[in-house]
Amino acid sequence: MRRLLRAVLAAIPIVLSQTPQAIAEVIDDITLERLGSVNRIRLRFTGPVHYLRQARSLDGTAANVYLQALEPEAFGPPATIDEVKHSPRFTGVPSFRVRARLDPRCDPAPNPVCLIIQLDRAARYTIRPGPDRRSLLIDFASDAGGRSPNAGKER
Repeated sequence: MRRLLRAVLAAIPIVLSQTPQAIAEVIDDITLERLGSVNRIRLRFTGPVHYLRQARSLDGTAANVYLQALEPEAFGPPATIDEVKHSPRFTGVPSFRVRARLDPRCDPAPNPVCLIIQLDRAARYTIRPGPDRRSLLIDFASDAGGRSPNAGKER
């Protein structure tokens, strides 16, 4: 019995050294920026991405955003495990959850990064890539104006 116990204890460091490294996070930070009457959420990524497309629910409670990792090694190896981040509490912006997937099955593009954004309540917002290629901007319409935050602006 002692022999077996010694063998098991001796094998533990070997087994632990063979375990894969922790998967890098996709979303580095979630911040709020106030720009006049617009509340902007910035999702900052750990690596550069290329914006592909988005699909939003009619009531505005959910959005799927499809990106392509330009430096896939910055995010770690592709995995079927989802990263989930919850937004901090921000005044004027509904709480939300972002689920990030690096699973190649979520989009046919090479090195896909698929985001599912789920808001706690219906809202009016626009989603667009950040100018730094490392962020996604979500602009929420002000309650007073009743217009989309980017209404009248060219794309």
